[in-house]
Amino acid sequence: MVRRPPRRSRPFASFVTAGLSGGAGFAGSAGRIYGLALLLLVMLFFMVTFRGKVPRAIEKVFQEPVDEAVLEGKRKKLATLVGGAYLDPADGAGFAQTPGYRRLIQMLIDHVRPGDVVENPPLFNRELAMRAPDLQRGEVVKLRGLVAGYWAEKLDNPVFQVDAMWHTFLADYDGTDGVVVDVVDRPPALTIQRDTVEVVAHFYRLVSYKAQNGNVLKIPYLIARELRLAPEEPHSAFGSMDPASLILVLALSAMVAFGVIRVVSARARRPTVQWRAPHLHSHTSQPSSEGQH
Repeated sequence: MVRRPPRRSRPFASFVTAGLSGGAGFAGSAGRIYGLALLLLVMLFFMVTFRGKVPRAIEKVFQEPVDEAVLEGKRKKLATLVGGAYLDPADGAGFAQTPGYRRLIQMLIDHVRPGDVVENPPLFNRELAMRAPDLQRGEVVKLRGLVAGYWAEKLDNPVFQVDAMWHTFLADYDGTDGVVVDVVDRPPALTIQRDTVEVVAHFYRLVSYKAQNGNVLKIPYLIARELRLAPEEPHSAFGSMDPASLILVLALSAMVAFGVIRVVSARARRPTVQWRAPHLHSHTSQPSSEGQH
């Protein structure tokens, strides 16, 4: 009789089979662990894929509706700000040195009154600027971005001592959500696709321009007095994950680890009953002592 070689023990496969058979499928303790582990993997996938940003499809579903009454009031106010400069030219026009554009440059280099200083400007809401630009037009905002390109654009007619503006294109690290900022003061030496800058600027309008691939794009157009290099963010094993997301991932990981430990400990404490085959004795016939003399 040929004996089969003993099957190799697979602890993980045994754990999975025993865990799922011990409960009602995924309703059992092991099933809950696998569910938590799967949720953790899905969260990590979204964090790596979208870099902590809300996917645009979800962002559109939950975007805040525009109040038409507020929008109409803002438009009336814009018509009086800086002589209507924020509306000259209209959204969608290309780069143009209109009288309104020149008045905005003059506003930036004029003496700033103490009451006009914004101490803690809000972050620029690009989604709102693209959807309803009048709601954020003329506001002082703060933004940060990777330098995608910059150059000096000479003015047709100098505004006081300013004879050129610095077109600075900024983007996210994945090359999306671009904006352009016209800066009065010469920026520091910047390395394209590597340096990140911070700027406090006035949101002007939406500008259309032709990209290198020939496509016509429309992006937010801002104007600022100066920009500066952003301080480097500390790098960690979790990359650029924000603190709230990091805490959530660690908490979920702790839940998965705790569940695994409980299942393993419960299995270790459970009495194991091993089935054994009955011991077979071989009986051989021996001559009776009575027949021997």
